[in-house]
Amino acid sequence: MKHAFFVLLLLLLPFRESIAREPDMMLADLADYDSSIILDIRYATTNNFTGKKVYPAARCLLRRDVAMRLLKVQEKLRAKGYRLIVFDCYRPLSVQKHFRALLPDERYVADPANGLRHNRGAAVDVSLADSTGRPLEMPSGYDDFSEKATRGWSGSSTAARRNSELLDTAMEEEGFEPFSAEWWHFDAAGWELYPVSDFPLEKTGGCEE
Repeated sequence: MKHAFFVLLLLLLPFRESIAREPDMMLADLADYDSSIILDIRYATTNNFTGKKVYPAARCLLRRDVAMRLLKVQEKLRAKGYRLIVFDCYRPLSVQKHFRALLPDERYVADPANGLRHNRGAAVDVSLADSTGRPLEMPSGYDDFSEKATRGWSGSSTAARRNSELLDTAMEEEGFEPFSAEWWHFDAAGWELYPVSDFPLEKTGGCEE
């Protein structure tokens, strides 16, 4: 009898593991979970490369398990006296197409044909602040379309490199993969498992899937 139970348990394990690996498709609003994260959603302002307000609301929506990973990053950083600054999270596919039309350069704005990590709610653009909310020095400004934005650029100051490396380490520890061309951009591991979305960033609600 015990042998039969053990065999049944072995047969069920792959099924249980497949459930554990299934990504959570629900979207979460980061502000609902941790108000200490600084939301500086640039595309909800005119302070971005378009010079215009693109989003109707300054919200950070992410697939729920991606959001939970980012909350862990914030928790670890806060214990060390730092806070996350978030520039961009979920980005509607139509917005990416708009960006591509404005700047049709693959080096700076990726082709939206197959949907990007941001369009899946599985990528974040972030930086660091101290415990008071003062932004820390980084290699470049956000959305800087120059060599300064690339990881490994040797011309940045010692402080900027140290801060960037601190951010990289904290994000990578929770399963975020750094993007080589932009020090602020991180993709959640397994991003390709999430669907592309194109619903607008409304002031409230607007979380489909």
